[in-house]
Amino acid sequence: MATYEEIYGKRVEVLDADPTLTTAYEGQVWYNSTTGTLKSVVASAAWISCTPLITARYETRGAGTTTAALCIGGYTTTTLANTEEFNGSGWSAGGAMPGVKSASATGGTQTAAFVTGGYPGPGGNTNTYEYNGTSWTAGNALGTARRNFVGAGTQTAGLALGGMYDPPDTPLTATEEYDGTNWTSGNAMGTAASNSGSAGIQTAALNIAGFNKPNNTAVTEEYDGTNWTTGGSVNTTRQSLGGSGTQGAALAVGGGNPSASTATETYDGSSWTTSPASLATARLQQGAAQSAPGSTGLAFGGLAPSPYLSAVEEYDFSVSTFTAAAWSTGGALGTARRNLGGAGTQTAALAIGGEAPRTGKVESYDGSSWTEGPALNTARNTLGATGSSTAALAFGGEAPGPSSATETWNGSSWTTSPNSLNTATRSNAGFGTTSAAINMGGYNPAPAALSTVEEWGGSSWTTAPNSLPAATANLMGFGIETAGVACGGYGGGTYVTTTSEWGGSSWTSSGAMITARSHAAGGTGSQTAGLISGGYIATGPTSTVEGYDGTAWSTRPSLGTARSQTGGLGPSSLSTAGLVSGGYITTDQSITEEFDGVAETVNAKTLTTS
Repeated sequence: MATYEEIYGKRVEVLDADPTLTTAYEGQVWYNSTTGTLKSVVASAAWISCTPLITARYETRGAGTTTAALCIGGYTTTTLANTEEFNGSGWSAGGAMPGVKSASATGGTQTAAFVTGGYPGPGGNTNTYEYNGTSWTAGNALGTARRNFVGAGTQTAGLALGGMYDPPDTPLTATEEYDGTNWTSGNAMGTAASNSGSAGIQTAALNIAGFNKPNNTAVTEEYDGTNWTTGGSVNTTRQSLGGSGTQGAALAVGGGNPSASTATETYDGSSWTTSPASLATARLQQGAAQSAPGSTGLAFGGLAPSPYLSAVEEYDFSVSTFTAAAWSTGGALGTARRNLGGAGTQTAALAIGGEAPRTGKVESYDGSSWTEGPALNTARNTLGATGSSTAALAFGGEAPGPSSATETWNGSSWTTSPNSLNTATRSNAGFGTTSAAINMGGYNPAPAALSTVEEWGGSSWTTAPNSLPAATANLMGFGIETAGVACGGYGGGTYVTTTSEWGGSSWTSSGAMITARSHAAGGTGSQTAGLISGGYIATGPTSTVEGYDGTAWSTRPSLGTARSQTGGLGPSSLSTAGLVSGGYITTDQSITEEFDGVAETVNAKTLTTS
C-alpha cells in the first residue's frame, strides 16, 4: 500500500496546534501532538437558510446557479407572471412574463432562460417564453400542451420532459427538444412521469422519480440526446421534487410521498446516495437552480404542505461550514427611543439624540453593550448623523422646530459648529465623514418636503447646485461624499422607492427599492454595498431588509422585530455587518439587532480507525 508521503510527496506534519485553516488544506493530514490526534480537512454536505423570496409561492420553477438563479412563475391564490432573480445574497424583481405560468418546464441561466407549458389551460398550454436577463419574449410553441413537467438544458438546447394533460390526467412519456427557435419531438421516456425532478443538458439529462399513475415512482432515466436508458432508482420514492446538477453529479431534493420530505440524495452517474444533509423545511412543488453543479444546490418556495413558502435553502458539499446571514439580538439601549441618529460600526457605534421626550442623549456601543456618554449640546430628534464612533457629525433635526445646528464628535465631546446648515431641516438624512459629508431632504416646515442638498467641507456647509431629483423627507442614505446613495422616504404624499446616486456633484437615477418605505435604518454600507433595514410602509412598521449592490436592490434576512424610526450605522460599515437600534412599534424601543453576513469556516476533522 502506498504511503501518504508517496501519494502527496510530503510527510505528515507534527504540530502542537491546528494550523489556521483555509480551503487549501483540503486533503492534507497533520498530527496534533498536544491532543494526540491525527487530523485532516475533508468535505461534507450541509444545507443553510438563505434570504427568502419576495413572494411566497409553489408550483414554481427555476433556472441558473446558486449565485445567479431565477424563480419563474408559480402559484399563490392565483397563477403568477413574476420572476425573481437571486444574486447569491438576496432576491430582486426580474422581468414579468407575457403571461402567467406555473407547473411549467424551464432551463438555462439567469441571463438566457426558457419556460414552456404548464398552467393555465384545461390541461396545460404550449406557450414558450425566453428570458435575456431583463425581459421575456415569446418563442415558438411547444408541440404537446402539458403541465406538471420539467425541463433541462439551455435556452438554445433545451428539453421538456414528461408531464400530464387533462383529460385524462395521465402522466406522459413525451420528450421534446428546443433549439432556441423550434420544439421537435425526441424519443419517448421508458416510464411515464409527471412532477419529476430533472438535471443536466440536452445530450446528458436526467428525469428523476415523479408520479406514474396511480403511484409515485423511484425510476431515474438518463438521456444521451437520442435515447433514454434506466439509471439508478432514488432511495426515497417521491414526486414534486427539485433536481439540479449534471447527469454524473446530481441532486434530488424534497418532494412528497405523499407528505412533504426533507430528503436529499446525490447521484454519481449510476446510483443515488441519501445525504446526511436534510432540508430544514420539508417541501414539495418547489423551485431549484437546475444549472447548479452537483456540489451545490438551491431550493426555494414550495408547500410544506401548506401554506406556500418563501423559504430558501442552499446546499454545499465543501470543506467549509457556512453560517447563514442573520440578525441577532444585541445589548439593549439604556434609553428606549425613536427617531435617533446612528454612526460607527457594528462593534463601535453611536446612538445619537431621539425622542420621546426629545433628548440629546448619546450612547456608545462596543459590540455587546451600550454606555451613556456626553450628550449633544442641542437636544433633538429626526436628525441626520454620519461618521464613526470617534469622529461623528450630527446635523439638523427637530429642536423643537427644524434645526440648522451642526455638532462634531471627537471621541470625547461634542462641539457646536459656528457654521450651521444654510436651511434648517428635520427628518433629513446624510452620508459621509466629519471632513466631507452630505445633508439632504427633510421638512421645513411639514408637510412640504425639501429637495435641498448641502455639502459639508469639514468646517462649513455649502448649498449644492444640484438638488435631490424630488423633494423627500424621512429618506435614507449611505456612502461617502463623492459616492453616496439617497433612497426611499416620503414625498409627494406617498412612500417612494426612488434610488439616486450622488457622484460628488450631481445625482443619477438607479434601480428602485423593492418596498416603498420611510423612517428606515440607513447609513450602512457603501454606494455598491448598502443595507436598508425596517422602517414604515403603507401597512405599518416592517421587518424587511434590502441590500443594494450599486445597481439593484435585493432582499436580505428580515429583522427579528418589525419597527420604524430606528437608528442605523454610519458609512464605515460593510453591508455584511450592520446594526439597528431603538425605534418605534406602538411604544419607543430599546432593541438592538446586529446583522452578520454568511460566514465560512474551514473545519478540521479527527481521523479514526473503524
